[in-house]
Amino acid sequence: MHFDIHTVNSSKRLSELSPGGCCVITDIGIPADSARLKSMGLCLGRTLEVVKAGDPLIVKVYGTRIGLSTRLAEHILVEVCLAAPRCWEKGGGHDE
Repeated sequence: MHFDIHTVNSSKRLSELSPGGCCVITDIGIPADSARLKSMGLCLGRTLEVVKAGDPLIVKVYGTRIGLSTRLAEHILVEVCLAAPRCWEKGGGHDE
């Protein structure tokens, strides 16, 4: 999967991001949970914003807030977005 210059080229765990951080999902490390996450809008290439760190970690996807356990968030890899704050409002991914 290719992302443009708006993302940093190093993966981080979703659980490591601070509130206000914008990112793009690059990998979901637990296959058993990927279908459930996908049904909530969390899939590869999706842009999201961290609203609250901790347990639960709260992310915003397409304007909807979703709470994730820290255990689950530790298995989701992301690339940090370098675009303006709230870049997730511009669409579902930077490569659209």
